[in-house]
Amino acid sequence: MTRFGGIFQNKFKRPKIRPERNWVDLVLDVTTLYLVLFSIGYAIWHYPGLPATIPTKFDGGGQVVSTGPSATIFLMPAIGLLVCVVLRAVQHWPWLSNTIVEITEENAEVQYRLINRLLGWCGVLVGGLFLFIEIMIVRGAIAGGMNANVGPLIAVVAIVPWFPLLGWYFWASFKAA
Repeated sequence: MTRFGGIFQNKFKRPKIRPERNWVDLVLDVTTLYLVLFSIGYAIWHYPGLPATIPTKFDGGGQVVSTGPSATIFLMPAIGLLVCVVLRAVQHWPWLSNTIVEITEENAEVQYRLINRLLGWCGVLVGGLFLFIEIMIVRGAIAGGMNANVGPLIAVVAIVPWFPLLGWYFWASFKAA
């Protein structure tokens, strides 16, 4: 009988198994690294051509809500790098992750592999989202900061990809329980 409620389970009493990583995990890591490095390079490339102030926040209609110094262009790559490093570190200790099913000796390896795959995809989505936001900020800055035309597009890019990913994880986790 599968027991649900892994989120309430004592994480320090879970089996401490590190599942082997395969080529998919490597591709996800390399893709995340590429997105973060591209984001850093994009900021460095465009920084000299940016005006003294750039857009830092947009409303739902794509209008600029606030601005900041041009050096804030490096904030997106820095936060993206930090988040991706944290996600990768959590992959090293999967037993500390919150799960929807209780982790046992029998299902630990499969569940930890699913957690690692989920976190790998999260790294790709976070890296891509932060790169997208950075590109929108640069576009807004170059266009004079009036309107970057990002209204509903940012919501689609920021929210929609998470539904199939989380749907896959829940389905696979329940199936493997």
